Amino acid sequence: MKKYFAMMALAAMTLTASAQDAELKPFDGKLFACQYPADFEARDQITDESFVAEHPEDECKGNFSVSVMSKDLTPEVMKEWINYMKTDSEYSPWKVVGQGEIKGKQVTVRSEREKENDEGEMVELVKYSFRVATSAKKSFIGELVFPKSDEAKYKPLVDQIIASCKLK
Repeated sequence: MKKYFAMMALAAMTLTASAQDAELKPFDGKLFACQYPADFEARDQITDESFVAEHPEDECKGNFSVSVMSKDLTPEVMKEWINYMKTDSEYSPWKVVGQGEIKGKQVTVRSEREKENDEGEMVELVKYSFRVATSAKKSFIGELVFPKSDEAKYKPLVDQIIASCKLK
């Protein structure tokens, strides 16, 4: 029994250490601000309404995008969006895992897929898609994609990223 608790404590410390390795850095655009993983590089912003960042080595190591929408995000729209993501996964390589999660003014959906990286190896990827309501009858829509092997590092960042999305 002591061995079991010792192994559980070690596993918890490992997960905590992995999560602490991940940091965020700020994006400050014309219409909004947010944070994104510090090990990603910002790409040229095509419009004032959107922002994209990617891991500099390989797209399969991670990417992030967020946009401002002029559509309000009501509880009904959140439920419809979850259903859309599930239905869309029938035609997309991304397969929704779980039921989606609605917490207050935000909704997240977790998906998985396999993709070939730059070295020709298949990589299991995870995508957290999110929508966030604002007080200005607009909403944010975005996603964070990363290797499944890095989920302990990036998953804790999802809520922090969502909380950082602010209109100007």
